[in-house]
Amino acid sequence: MSGRTTAERLLLVTVVDRWFQLCEPVFVDAGQSYWVDRKTDELCVDRGDGRVTRHAGWVCR
Repeated sequence: MSGRTTAERLLLVTVVDRWFQLCEPVFVDAGQSYWVDRKTDELCVDRGDGRVTRHAGWVCR
């Protein structure tokens, strides 16, 4: 995944691009953007109110 993706509808994310597995499912609301921080192995979600949440995961091989 390169760059940010904006959710078009409410999503329950467990895997990103078939290679990044989350430790726990994460809800991403419509209009929120998300991306994987490869340095920290976290899914980052821009909640749109000045807050970015981070969620642990790992790269599937």
